[in-house]
Amino acid sequence: MTANQQAQGSSEQELQREMEELVMAFSEDNRPLLHRGDLEGLIRILKDNKGAVSQLQQDKKVELAALLPQIGDALRGCKMEEAALSSENKKKKTKKPVMSDCIPFKQSRPQKDAAADQAASESSLPVVPVSPLLEKAMAIFGPKEDTDTVLYEWTTSYVDESRIFGWTDEAKEVADALVGPENDKDKDSPLFRAAGITGIHGSGKTALAQKVFVHDRIKDTFPLRLWVCVGPPDHKDKADLLYRMLDNLGHDTAKVEEVVNTCEAVKKHAGEDKGEIEKSKIGVLLFILHSTLEKTGYLIVFDDIRAYDDVWYSNLALPPPTKGEWTDRLAYGLPKVKKSAVRVTCRKEDDARTMVRTGRVFLPPPLGVDEGWPLFKREYDEAKLKRAAESKQEKGEYKRDYDETEKSAADSKQEKVKDRLYNELEQMKKEIIVKCLGLPVAIIEAAKGFAYLDYKSDVDDDEHHAADVATKPADTDKP
Repeated sequence: MTANQQAQGSSEQELQREMEELVMAFSEDNRPLLHRGDLEGLIRILKDNKGAVSQLQQDKKVELAALLPQIGDALRGCKMEEAALSSENKKKKTKKPVMSDCIPFKQSRPQKDAAADQAASESSLPVVPVSPLLEKAMAIFGPKEDTDTVLYEWTTSYVDESRIFGWTDEAKEVADALVGPENDKDKDSPLFRAAGITGIHGSGKTALAQKVFVHDRIKDTFPLRLWVCVGPPDHKDKADLLYRMLDNLGHDTAKVEEVVNTCEAVKKHAGEDKGEIEKSKIGVLLFILHSTLEKTGYLIVFDDIRAYDDVWYSNLALPPPTKGEWTDRLAYGLPKVKKSAVRVTCRKEDDARTMVRTGRVFLPPPLGVDEGWPLFKREYDEAKLKRAAESKQEKGEYKRDYDETEKSAADSKQEKVKDRLYNELEQMKKEIIVKCLGLPVAIIEAAKGFAYLDYKSDVDDDEHHAADVATKPADTDKP
């Protein structure tokens, strides 16, 4: 495999990583920004389409690779431009009068010159064209879908471990199941292992799989690691799955397609049914995949298998047949000649056991309070910051001449209110995590929901009650 092929195989993951970094850089900074409206639209496009890079055509990927650095420069430029304006406004407000500023009988400068100086000062600031970048991003990813349509979020191997709470022991256990026991010197130890992770939606299957993917034992054992997001329920195209795998392994898919179409195993079915031709093409693709992977040890993760096929995915540890075509099983494309492993994630435990057979199947345990509450707090704080930014934008507070004093006072008041609400929630943290059944997705949604609630203190109700009692006439009939 040439250096160029390796670069091509990892290009999608690099693009996804850069998109993640840009989204995080924007969301973590809640300071006022120039062109914030356009920037929010731009970042929203990157966030909504971070899993759709693999579906882009090659020319769109090239355009995206050129666009992402420009977005990064624009984001930094907007921050610098706003900081410069803020500093200039602050200097003007804090500047102390001196004798040269108060010369009596000195003729004032013409208004025209003052306006020219102001224009020159503003023109010296860097100009950050954000709108053209927004238009380019919309052109790359296409028009926005209907808001009622739920888009499938394609998963990747990129993960920030600091954002995953818990499951350290479980990740080691899964890694041991794929690698084998530590200090294992048994020569009869199997070369190929398979394991599955299963659970309902939002239970953390993918997060646990990502944590295992970057585990030290996994990285030390398998020279080649490949993450394959299988796709939504209606994504049953076996050829597309194999082409995506070969593309990530560094193959030129156009040349692969040419080889497949001109192969004798396919040409001999030329006069037959179209289904037979497609099956023979699958066999050739599996053979190419097998030839590529047999050169080294590997770990392949098949994430989110929903369109389960009893034959295609079953018994992934099965070796390929010595005679006949390889047409009906994914296992035939996975060589078992060197130490290698496969891990699958799906929602049904029975499906996982059918795929890994004698391999182990793991269920992510529910998060306890020690792991679930830090996740709640992180999502709560991020949602609060987002709400504050949306509120300020609606009120038009993101303008050049905003008042720093009023802004600081408002932020301080809001922070106190947020602390009071969070303190009350923290007293109920055990009940909240239990109500969420320890499911990460439920904890995240609960945190976001609480963050958008308006805090109301019981003190207000007590004051109203005291006022009612004070105005109520006394009962003189009682002794």
